[in-house]
Amino acid sequence: MSLFEDLVDQHIKELEALKQRLLSEVETKIKQRSYELLSKYSEEIGNVQSQVTLERERILYEALVESRRIISNTYEDLLKEIEKDIRDYIDKNRTNERYIKFLENVLLKAKEVIGEDVLVYSSPKDRNVLTILMRKHGLRGEVVDRDMSGGLIASSRDGAIVLDMTLDTLLETNVDEIKRAMSSVL
Repeated sequence: MSLFEDLVDQHIKELEALKQRLLSEVETKIKQRSYELLSKYSEEIGNVQSQVTLERERILYEALVESRRIISNTYEDLLKEIEKDIRDYIDKNRTNERYIKFLENVLLKAKEVIGEDVLVYSSPKDRNVLTILMRKHGLRGEVVDRDMSGGLIASSRDGAIVLDMTLDTLLETNVDEIKRAMSSVL
């Protein structure tokens, strides 16, 4: 081989080595840059996924709170409707035997607790029935008209003893029982 051929072969080998080294460096740089970009975007994707999860949880929480508010309002509306229906029923059925028996039982309880001389406060619509019942059971006193849905308030003359059996009071004291009954149905 000639010197010229040796030099050309040597340069070809050097060029091939350079080519291999450059290819290796480029491949390493591409891999490194790919890993950097992958890491960066993986982190961004992770952050976006976290934000999406937080937003989903926020939306679910708000929906839960709103549904509970709606249920609570529905219960309150139903409770008001039940109270209204009870008041309407009493108002339409004042001469019903069960209502008159209720008034009679309350008067007997008042006689037992207060005595025979009682003041009875009631709706003007119940005045006649209460007057008859008081006479029937030997109660002295008087029936005084008051604005109320039904039932009565019995009091001693001096006001020291008061028995409140108005429809309003009975509904108020039994509201938990009404709510339990509503919950068992719904």
